[in-house]
Amino acid sequence: MSRDRGVDALRGLALTGVVVGHWLVTAPGAPGAVDGRVATGSPLQEMPALAPASWLLQTLALFFLVAGWAAACGAGGTPWTAQLRRLAVPVGALVAGVAGLATALAVTGAPQGVVRTVVVLSLRPLWFLGVYLVLSLATPQLVRLDARLGPAAAAVPLGLALAGPLLPASPAATVGTTLAAWWVPWQLGVATARRPLGRGTCVALLTGGTAAVLLLVEVAGLPATAVGVPGAAASNLDPPSAATLALGLAQAGAAGLLLPLLRRAAGPLSDLAVRLGRAALPVFLLHQPLLVLLWLGTLPLGPLPGLHDAPDGAGWLLARAGWGAVLALVLSGVLRPAPREAGRR
Repeated sequence: MSRDRGVDALRGLALTGVVVGHWLVTAPGAPGAVDGRVATGSPLQEMPALAPASWLLQTLALFFLVAGWAAACGAGGTPWTAQLRRLAVPVGALVAGVAGLATALAVTGAPQGVVRTVVVLSLRPLWFLGVYLVLSLATPQLVRLDARLGPAAAAVPLGLALAGPLLPASPAATVGTTLAAWWVPWQLGVATARRPLGRGTCVALLTGGTAAVLLLVEVAGLPATAVGVPGAAASNLDPPSAATLALGLAQAGAAGLLLPLLRRAAGPLSDLAVRLGRAALPVFLLHQPLLVLLWLGTLPLGPLPGLHDAPDGAGWLLARAGWGAVLALVLSGVLRPAPREAGRR
């Protein structure tokens, strides 16, 4: 079975939002001269005008939608042990590499703040793969749910996610709400794989979801940024809020409208999106550790603008864009040897 070029391009667009967003908002400073503490800031703290950009770059729902589409297309064809092994090998290698680096830093006398920053920032994105694995293993049941209810099946996890904040606060409630929230776009991906969503449905999802985000932020008072900000009392991502759910619905509508166009698109940018989508796992695993290694390796030269200093204005953004270009060049080396599984959707 040949790959779907449009779906690969959608995955590449989603991955671009995740990578660029992480590289933009992750801003560890230089370790303190006395205590070695590392303060990790965010440009969203000092530059609130960037808040709209955070919503554009928060593409996790699109990522889960494409993953649900691919899982539904291959439901029943891949044993769960093979799915687990496909994730366990590269994730295990990453965890081992980070653990080895952290041990080496600690043994050579690096400040505790530096060691902690290396571990936390490198491994924090792995929560995504836990949710991905749970939903992937549940896909056969989700396909049966779609066969019974159609696209309306997404209302089941949507209701569960909206009810989550009404429960007493606990780790279990947070995990349950998080799973339900990302189940929504996954279920819509399952629906899209089984039948194209009508244009009217896609337009309704896009416009309704966008309007709901604006109302929830501007009127209901939810946080103005799509991602968490250090020191803020609340976040739209921990666990996903109603605004994040609305954003996911809007992205599902946009994906349905874009998919036919992406399948026909040609040219360098389209090819790049497709290549990025087909190398999603190595890029996702490596993009944040590469930023951490760049930060760590240049500490003796620092503080360097846009890398070790506090994000405080347009100059920092310009410098960080330059570092982002360096990281993109390194990641481009990951794309070339990445295996292209012609038979996998």
